[in-house]
Amino acid sequence: MKLLQVLLLLGLEMMLVCVHAEGKTNLIGKNFNPEKIDGEWYTIGLASDKREKIEEHGSMRVFVEYIHFLKNSSLAFKFHTIVNGECTQLYLVCDKTEEDGVYVVNYDGYNIFTILDVDYDRYIILQLRNVKTGETFQLMELYGRTPELSSNIKENFGDISKMYGIPEENIFDLTKSAPGFSWGNKLDLVPECVLVPTLQIAVSMPEAEGRPEHPGG
Repeated sequence: MKLLQVLLLLGLEMMLVCVHAEGKTNLIGKNFNPEKIDGEWYTIGLASDKREKIEEHGSMRVFVEYIHFLKNSSLAFKFHTIVNGECTQLYLVCDKTEEDGVYVVNYDGYNIFTILDVDYDRYIILQLRNVKTGETFQLMELYGRTPELSSNIKENFGDISKMYGIPEENIFDLTKSAPGFSWGNKLDLVPECVLVPTLQIAVSMPEAEGRPEHPGG
């Protein structure tokens, strides 16, 4: 019964989001080609109606390194975040739904995320709804192919976030943070990270051929 209540709440929240955003921003729909987002990305902007989730050490303050398109149409993400003061690698596999550009994943609750806008060579804008213990919050993310994006793209991300009800003070431009460090030749935009041994969340790194085994079997 409790699971049913959570699912009903999630469905209601998603319906309200769709009604709120209808006519304000175009979803990519059937034009979306998930294979084209494969490769390296940088987290440029974050926004949330629950600010503490994206502040320093917040569970959703995660920084993307790459996205892999899997043969089963899922998307595998590699992120960097802070866990117990250490820079941590986080691997997540997001399962495709019947709707183009919409995926689900379990992380800090149950999440449905939608790719709202994409320029395969420049940026991605995602909108995520999280449900955990009967409570919900919303997250917006801006990824770039390079560590910096034009002011027009950033302003567009801010405008879309506001359309989804997120106040301006909860929209973060992470490129204005202090310099971070590098893994390999890739600049890390995580200002809080330090060079310490990392903890790998998943059992193994996802391969492009299929989905990795879930921790615990």
